[in-house]
Amino acid sequence: MEQRQVSKVTKQFKRTFNEASVNELGKAIRFCLRERTVTPFRLVMGLVDVMATSKVKSIADVHRAFNALCEVDVQYKPFHNQLSKAQFPLLMREMFCRTLEELACDVLRFDADSPFAKFEHITIQDGTSFAIKPSLKDVWPGRFTTTNPAAVELHVSYDLGTEMINFATLTPDTDAEAQHLPEAQEVAGGLSLADRGYFKKEYLRDVDAAQGWFLVRGQKGMNPIVRHAYREDGSEIKAWRDRPLKELKRKLKRYRSVDMDVEYSIKRKPFCCRLVVHTRPNDSTPRYLVTNLERDQFSVSHISDAYRLRWQIELLFKEWKSHANLHAFDTSKPHIVEGFIWASLCAAVLKRYWAHVTQRISHVAMSTQRVAMCLHHVLYDIVRALLHQPRQLNTVIRRAIDYLSRNAKRAHPKRDARTGRQKLGLEHVYGGA
Repeated sequence: MEQRQVSKVTKQFKRTFNEASVNELGKAIRFCLRERTVTPFRLVMGLVDVMATSKVKSIADVHRAFNALCEVDVQYKPFHNQLSKAQFPLLMREMFCRTLEELACDVLRFDADSPFAKFEHITIQDGTSFAIKPSLKDVWPGRFTTTNPAAVELHVSYDLGTEMINFATLTPDTDAEAQHLPEAQEVAGGLSLADRGYFKKEYLRDVDAAQGWFLVRGQKGMNPIVRHAYREDGSEIKAWRDRPLKELKRKLKRYRSVDMDVEYSIKRKPFCCRLVVHTRPNDSTPRYLVTNLERDQFSVSHISDAYRLRWQIELLFKEWKSHANLHAFDTSKPHIVEGFIWASLCAAVLKRYWAHVTQRISHVAMSTQRVAMCLHHVLYDIVRALLHQPRQLNTVIRRAIDYLSRNAKRAHPKRDARTGRQKLGLEHVYGGA
């Protein structure tokens, strides 16, 4: 481990969580006019640390952790008053955006022989929701009014190369998923993966027109015109030409997969794309994958394996909820609820950052899940050094990277290359941090 690389990480961490700039941010958004005991910097660091290192069940847990970390004796009521401010979620959201901007780096890429190397970026769109206190149903209404009258959803765009998200939008759970898709121009030059909740013909047409690529799971009731259909061996099923898909659905069960050229009508104008249908064992419902990836470059197996990469965002959501305290809190204050959500995401970004830094410096493929599980053993020391002993930060970070490199490696790298996410030529990026 080179000292130069560790020093670079230390400078980056100190720049992201700089006391003067964080306090200035708090003043700019009018979270505070004067710096007292609960300064914006102390509050941010206290929240990020406790969300990343402990199981938080109540505001009292956060309060006790803040006093211990910052070595202060703030009473519960004035601490709660700071969290109740309307500017509190604004502060945490701005810090979340800052961590994304400052701490993201390339950790995965496709090798030159992979057809997926042509894309400038690969993004995955999805959302995750959870219930909150029922008394908040007027602010954050849920879809399931009987069981979960109050719920929120995070709509997320995830970048495969950095293993970080590009942006996140917080809405009531009742908001439709498709309205939170990124602009079509943002997909230009890249590939967008999404589940069937994001299937929208007009949007796919716009992505194609912007010279972007898409791979989206289609909805069960769609009915394009099938212009051409091909079996697994590449031979055409000529009897299926120019017929609506609904007329052919029963016949799909005869084949493990069918690769089709289909045509949709959007405002009486044709939109042509590709539809790959998989009939999976022990599943009576075929899987419809709609894409504009070229058949001569991307085979049916390429399409199927690429869609499986969408699972990476599900693993991210699992990390958030299991290891970064993304859950309901026992409070009816909407500002506290939202602020804690952004604080949880800051903690999650920080966990991924230390996984990526460790991988690039130690040249060891890291498991982001394992880092999320064991980072609490070293993160408290890092944050404490930043607050109270900045001269010791470099030594503490060096020790943390050494610990993670030995205890949070990927468990099955050979399996990853054979059947996992590296099957398509995805490889780890090493080098200076």
